[in-house]
Amino acid sequence: MEFPKDRSAEPLSQPLAQQDRELTPWERARTSEARLRAVQASGLLDSVQEPGFDSLTAVTARLLKCAASFISVVDGERDFYKSQHGFPEALAQARQMQGQTFCHFTLDRDEALVIHDTHSRPEWKAVPTVQSLGVRAYVGVPLKSGGENIGSFCVIDTVPRDWTADELETIRQLAASAARELDLRAALAAARQAAATARAQALSRERVLAVVAHDLRAPLQVIQLSAKLLQRSGGAGAPHETVTHRMLSAVGMMTAMVDSLLKSTDAPPHLQPVAASTLAADAVDMMTPMADKFSMSLVQEALPDATLQVDYGQLVRVLGNLIGNSLKYSPAGSTIRVAGNRRGDTIDITVTDNGVGMTDEEMARAFEPGWQSESAKARQDGVGLGLGIVKSLVEANQGQVRLESRPGMGTSVTISLPCS
Repeated sequence: MEFPKDRSAEPLSQPLAQQDRELTPWERARTSEARLRAVQASGLLDSVQEPGFDSLTAVTARLLKCAASFISVVDGERDFYKSQHGFPEALAQARQMQGQTFCHFTLDRDEALVIHDTHSRPEWKAVPTVQSLGVRAYVGVPLKSGGENIGSFCVIDTVPRDWTADELETIRQLAASAARELDLRAALAAARQAAATARAQALSRERVLAVVAHDLRAPLQVIQLSAKLLQRSGGAGAPHETVTHRMLSAVGMMTAMVDSLLKSTDAPPHLQPVAASTLAADAVDMMTPMADKFSMSLVQEALPDATLQVDYGQLVRVLGNLIGNSLKYSPAGSTIRVAGNRRGDTIDITVTDNGVGMTDEEMARAFEPGWQSESAKARQDGVGLGLGIVKSLVEANQGQVRLESRPGMGTSVTISLPCS
């Protein structure tokens, strides 16, 4: 079917009449801020024609042998036609229409609007397209994006039409295909936005880390020089010899960690041979003052005589994080143990405590960056990055990490690393 030749050249529509009266539901929906935001967010307004949508409208028009099928996007001022099949040339080129249309009646609906004859009701007969396009029958299925009706999947005819149940189901199914395409686009846009946000946050964190790591060098040098001065002035066997030795050891480990922070996140670890016992001893030595502060014991048990090829600074950070977690979640008087064993070509280093422990649900999410249990949030213990950092650094060193815990029975975290 075609539109009447003598009507296609008439004005396509007229502006909505401005009357001093209460707005109808569809008029309120048309100007709803939430709906208009959804229209803008869809990215469909003024977008180019696309084969995926055009094939749907063409198939619909041919299957139903109707005058036209189209997809409209309705903003506050106009209807924009994302796709159409069967429009008169002028409208097909313009791809938009101002003023009232039948699509506006769908904006406050969840189900299809079905009109067998536009002359059957005064408000439908008054729609300008009844005259300008000769519309006598209409079906419009609301299209949603972001939970709001942004337009319609429509079919029109130029003669009255008793739409059959099969025809209406065909229109609904084809409209559902268009809706799925919209959902996919929304999901893709959200994924791209999330990826862009994540990249920006990662870049921001890298810049902050680089600045912090750079600025730490100066105070570290001051601490190192001061500790050496104390060591020289005190002489061998002086009471503060142990303290100054620990300070110098900690400065050396912190310098290695700063160097690790300054490296690009994409850079491979700086692998070097390190004895497993030395790695554990240095981490224990670094964290012993914290254990003393919390009235806890930090014990290093025997480790296998084995050499690892690892990034020393990164693995000290790993063990420091694990010991720090145990100190935070264990009661005063507790004993934190660092032990190890060999399994073939793999060395396991385990940090064990008798703290509050974790539930199965908490263990399942423990390594997610930024995740915290409710008890951790209540204690305001950091931002939930510790175990995420542990996992990423261990895996960067070709290792694995596993967690065992029971509520009230403590936690054991084991890092497994290949021997050299």
